[in-house]
Amino acid sequence: MKLTLEPNSNGDEKTVPFHVRVDIVTATIDAGSAFYVPVEVKYQGMKKSFAVNIAGWVLESERPEALPGKISRFLPRLISLARLPTYLFIARRAGGIYPVYTIGSEVYATMPGGPVFRHVELAKVREYLTDYLHAAGILGEKGLSDKLHVRGLNMKTLGLRRPIFYLKKRVPGEADFWAPVFEASDGQHIYCYAANERREVPINGGLEVLELQQTVAAALKTDKRLRDTFDLRPDRLFAEAWEPLKSGLREGEPMAVNGLTLPVYLIGNIHLALEERPDEGRHSLYLGHNEDDLRARVTVDLERRGIVMG
Repeated sequence: MKLTLEPNSNGDEKTVPFHVRVDIVTATIDAGSAFYVPVEVKYQGMKKSFAVNIAGWVLESERPEALPGKISRFLPRLISLARLPTYLFIARRAGGIYPVYTIGSEVYATMPGGPVFRHVELAKVREYLTDYLHAAGILGEKGLSDKLHVRGLNMKTLGLRRPIFYLKKRVPGEADFWAPVFEASDGQHIYCYAANERREVPINGGLEVLELQQTVAAALKTDKRLRDTFDLRPDRLFAEAWEPLKSGLREGEPMAVNGLTLPVYLIGNIHLALEERPDEGRHSLYLGHNEDDLRARVTVDLERRGIVMG
């Protein structure tokens, strides 16, 4: 591993005067890759320092020249079985960061000196780790305190990346599926990991949301983990993912379910209902084959969540 402090020339030099170039030689399966870690200026009163964010951990120094050494000593702690993490689980209030790695068809999370949690589904690994952390008192009482949020690792900067939405299957009596979706580093695709592979589609004026849903649904059906294509739905879209998609949809008649009125949209043979979550700035979608199918799916999910109004 070779680390070099270099001046930044991306136009934001006042706040990010340097980056640390990290060349992977033999440490991980990413050998031959180069990462550019931004070095930010921080002020506390009159005191000036320099900091980098590596997978959620902040390393800081009064001298930028000291940061390559700090990163060099830190990075081996982030590597497991010659891999950088695919995901990070973040416990916001407890302040914990838990790397999650991918090997073949499985993802796994480890605790220092503790157990390893493995499964083909990221949702299950999060469930196992959450239960362990609750039992250990790190997250407080189960269901009443902190929870784990997922982030991806930016393979350009080694910083954290927020999912632009999730693909979720939650059918009573069946195994859950849950996968965060990210924009690819080329800015031209979106992707997630499902059924043992990275699933990717090109950005297509918003329609990529439904195209990735269809791609992942087909893979899960082949893998015998999904019965109906619309059992998998896009969930918690940010506005930048929803607004382009909305522009390509036709408006239908709004649907009243359990005291809620949801806007309905149509595209091709897909009926789509929108649940807005203004407190989160997110949008959740339900998909159905027709109006009755869509209503049934919305009803089941709202009742599962205990949402009955009026």
